[in-house]
Amino acid sequence: MAVEFFLLFTCMSWIYWLAAYAWLRAFFRHERREDNSYQPPVSILKPVKNIDAQAYENFKSFCLQDYPQFEILFGVADPNDPVIPLIRRLQREFSRVSISLVVEAVHGANRKASMLHILSGKARYPVLAISDSDMRVTPDYLNRVVAPLADPQVGLVTCLYKGKMAQTFTAQLEALHMGVTFLPSVIVARKVLNMHFAMGATQVTRKSDLARIGGFAAIADYLADDYQLGSRIAESGMLVVLSDYVVNCVLGGTTFSEQWHREVRWSHCSRISRPFEYPGLILSFSTPLATILLLLSGLAWWGWSALAASILLRWALGYLITLRTDDPEARRWLLYLPVRDYLSCLVWCAGLVGRYVTWRGERFWLHSDGRLVPVSAKEPADAGSWLKNFVRAIDHFLIDYYQIYAFTQDEGCMLRISKAEADKDIQLSDGACIRSGDPILELHFWNERIPPMPEEGPNLAWALKFQRKARRSLQLLAQYLESNPDFDDVLAMSGDPPFASRLGSVNLTVMVRGWGFDLIPIHEGSGLLKGFAEFWVDVYAMGLLWAYNPASIERKRFQGMKREELWISRQTLMQKYGSSGVGPQVVGRPVTGFSHDEIRTVNEESGH
Repeated sequence: MAVEFFLLFTCMSWIYWLAAYAWLRAFFRHERREDNSYQPPVSILKPVKNIDAQAYENFKSFCLQDYPQFEILFGVADPNDPVIPLIRRLQREFSRVSISLVVEAVHGANRKASMLHILSGKARYPVLAISDSDMRVTPDYLNRVVAPLADPQVGLVTCLYKGKMAQTFTAQLEALHMGVTFLPSVIVARKVLNMHFAMGATQVTRKSDLARIGGFAAIADYLADDYQLGSRIAESGMLVVLSDYVVNCVLGGTTFSEQWHREVRWSHCSRISRPFEYPGLILSFSTPLATILLLLSGLAWWGWSALAASILLRWALGYLITLRTDDPEARRWLLYLPVRDYLSCLVWCAGLVGRYVTWRGERFWLHSDGRLVPVSAKEPADAGSWLKNFVRAIDHFLIDYYQIYAFTQDEGCMLRISKAEADKDIQLSDGACIRSGDPILELHFWNERIPPMPEEGPNLAWALKFQRKARRSLQLLAQYLESNPDFDDVLAMSGDPPFASRLGSVNLTVMVRGWGFDLIPIHEGSGLLKGFAEFWVDVYAMGLLWAYNPASIERKRFQGMKREELWISRQTLMQKYGSSGVGPQVVGRPVTGFSHDEIRTVNEESGH
């Protein structure tokens, strides 16, 4: 089955690249119809930090624009930044151009977007052109990228880019990726997914349209400021247009570590910003897919043929792409394209797991909505473990896949839900009868919100905190069901408890029965296949505990998990937690297994 799967995906990847080239050829072949009479005054915004390769020449190219009226604003956060003398030199040598240097501290997690917020507030002109500090352009740049704004429906113009002046092998591989992999992939996204994103190479917009989405202040804490800008402009009803002008990105002599961190950051950015599109990038990995197919085929002749076809196709289309985009730099290094494809696949895999990114020497944790949190502001000491991050990534994928959602914004809730049907007949202790096929709600514990268990094991303080959150969660669930007629047919709720052996089966039973639940053993059946499936379910459950609440695992005693389901009828839920019931008790009965001294101490401290 695996052989057929990878054969199918390898063939699909060939179709992907043929379609990518066809669309790229059509995109660059069309006759440009720029309105050269549309030349509003433009403010070029340049947030900079440190000195990039060929920095002065890069900046100079923006001073040489064949455009009637424009200004350039450079933004620097550190008054001792070594790039400042270069900007002062530009001011002296291009006195006819209005060049301003703004030195001001920034406060958002995204330093670039925060500086753009400052610069946009100081810009004099109605049109803003933003580009990264390592970009170099030709004198017709402004004319070409501003022209689409003649259409009032266009809210943002963005540009493709290609690598230039690569001085090291890693930089040459990066130039290959930019010109032969990334660039045509953007053309595909434009054709298939519409343009709801922008790129840092160029973003041209009106100040009025920027103000409609809250300005750069609204995205100052997000990693993908360019994506956020394009997405929010599109959501406001305006068009995002891809210009056929290709900007040059000056690479210089990058190291493998620098390139790896930068590309993994981009991958995290893509996965977080476009989670449903990110898996589709697999189709661009023709050579890695064909290599896996070769190994699965047992090195058969047809496996070698598939690999050879993939490499030859990539070389041929890569050559044609570089001709269409006038990219001799990438064409010069086409021989290394298979190596670059393997590296791109590894970067994509690294982007699947983890939420940490390194950006210009700073390390950040990436929130699920794309916001950046400085590591110093976070974080458990072992959260950098790639294996834990991998488990968490699987958890988030399954949450999306099974349409598990939060029913309240109250951060005290540690439950999420999904609608399902009972898979067996259940007789509950309150007399409720649930038949197979009856509508139910599946309860999913919100792993990030479960109180971390102390290293020494559960104590009364932890148990009381857990009980409060559990009862609060159930009260919120009852309120949600009472106010939502879509769930009037739900007869019961069930879920798997996220506990392991350190809590102890007696204590677990006492707690959940005190909440109104029944504990029903899960019978997986017998046989080798059932045992194999049960083993991996246990491994995944333990993986979640280890990734989110490692102190809850008692390694000495773990030899598999006694798996039980929690069940509570709608009637009992409403009686105990609904508006007509008694309502949640904050503390409730103490959990068995704690000393009287512990109980007395915690009650005294909490006022109970």
